[in-house]
Amino acid sequence: MTDATPNYDIYQSSFHEAFRSELERLVDDLPTPHGGTVLDVPCGSGFYTRRLAQRLGAHSSLIAVDTCETYLNQTRELLGQTRSQATIQVRQANAYQLPDPDATFDLVWCAQSLISLDPVRTIRELRRVTKPDGVLAILEVDEYHHVLLGWPAELEAHLPLALHAASVQRYGDAVKLAPTRRLRRILKQSGFDSVRRDTYTLERTAPFDPLTRTFLTRHFAYLRSLVRPQLPDDLQAVFDTMTDPDAADSLFNLPDSELVCIIALYLARPSLAEVRSC
Repeated sequence: MTDATPNYDIYQSSFHEAFRSELERLVDDLPTPHGGTVLDVPCGSGFYTRRLAQRLGAHSSLIAVDTCETYLNQTRELLGQTRSQATIQVRQANAYQLPDPDATFDLVWCAQSLISLDPVRTIRELRRVTKPDGVLAILEVDEYHHVLLGWPAELEAHLPLALHAASVQRYGDAVKLAPTRRLRRILKQSGFDSVRRDTYTLERTAPFDPLTRTFLTRHFAYLRSLVRPQLPDDLQAVFDTMTDPDAADSLFNLPDSELVCIIALYLARPSLAEVRSC
């Protein structure tokens, strides 16, 4: 348990704000149970928790958990400003060892968290608390294809190689930054028989609004710390120009700049054999 938010918090929050309308519509389309039970784990700052609460009606219940007390306080504050008919609890708990009995929840929601968790341990525990006729919904990304921009071709060709090298250096694993590449297999091995993936594209075009510019600033800061050191010297200079908010020919300011973010939603249902046996 901790009080400190993770180092990616500012970056992820800027993503939420820049694409709020699309992300809220995604939550609206989830198979939210009428009068059922929903778990948000880990809930982070409460961005998705709030939308889930708004969508739930009377006789429904929502539990939001995280290990970070700062996040839990942020979630409580957001929910205090949210009108909802559901019964809501916010509590500290570990995604690997939830305090809930087996088969408790109709819907379990886990968003953009597997990079900081062990996916196998997490999904096994989420399977344990999902009802036999319930759904586990996981929103995740593949960093190799998450944010698409109009980089110069010579730089764009090197960026995946630099990301690969950075991932191996930081995590000892070339695909740690791409949870979706293992997700279907892990879900199947954890007892989910039906797995559906829906891919969403979130698009913005220049001139970028302030929230999109903030997200780009955070995204470039992330790449600067992770990927830039792995680039050849000449391409580091190109990277610096393309990510300079004051440069007329940067990705911030080129009149034909386009930004596309790709995210994937997995909807997993338990094994049909297990459902029939219950």
